Amino acid sequence: MEGYAKIAAFMGEHPESAMVLRFSDISLQNILYLQAEIYGLLEDLRFIEKQNNASLAEDVGQFPLDWYTLAHTPEDGKENKQWATIKQLRPLLKEYNEAVLNFHEMSKLARPRSPDLQALQEWLRRPTLGGIYLTGRDRHIWAQGTDLTLVAAETSSNQFAIWLESTLVPIFHQTGALVRSCLLRKRSPRNRQVDAGIAEYSDAGVTRMANLVGAVLASLLPVIAIVVLHLVKSTGTRLGLIAVFSAVFSTTLWFLNDGKLIEVFSATSAFAAVQVVFIGTNG
Repeated sequence: MEGYAKIAAFMGEHPESAMVLRFSDISLQNILYLQAEIYGLLEDLRFIEKQNNASLAEDVGQFPLDWYTLAHTPEDGKENKQWATIKQLRPLLKEYNEAVLNFHEMSKLARPRSPDLQALQEWLRRPTLGGIYLTGRDRHIWAQGTDLTLVAAETSSNQFAIWLESTLVPIFHQTGALVRSCLLRKRSPRNRQVDAGIAEYSDAGVTRMANLVGAVLASLLPVIAIVVLHLVKSTGTRLGLIAVFSAVFSTTLWFLNDGKLIEVFSATSAFAAVQVVFIGTNG
């Protein structure tokens, strides 16, 4: 297995590496060309309609009121210009609408994370891994790494899991600590032809570790805040600490909860209220 077939097999085994070009610039350029073409035909149609509406011919005067007359009244022995222009617009409008909707859907697709792009580049470059050097005009697509989109959905559930996966996993892999961990288990290569020399760790294991850290922080932060507020007697200092603890809590929650602002705001308000109540009852 070589070339494109090997790249496709690798991407199939590692969905986070299944990244392709969006072609954003040429897609938008095509949309703009279609828009210009449709706009020009629309102006022609409005001009023809204005002329026909002012016509004294009985059949032509019925064009705005009767579709059948519009579609079946010839002009100089052939199809009249108004109906011909409408028929010319139809496929262009269909193509334009599809192009806009397709671009909109493409824009929703996630962009590849930098570590995943670097991993694919490394796999393509190293002879002991993929060792694939395309020779066609597309040979620099992944080396440039711009305007790419993921074909598969992202697997990491939150920002902390992404950070853990991209930062700590490589460190732990080098030290060997992660292999012995009960949370993350090293998986055997599934396809020896494309996975030889690759150490792969379970996404579920990374998510479990992120969730564990989140649960521990969720338990400790309120307790730490209450203990510190209990030890501090100055009301002004306590109010300042409430602001600090609330900021730390909201930042941590945002990081662990994928940045969902409404949930962060609600939880932080409740957390701050608990601290204020504690001060009020233990002043």
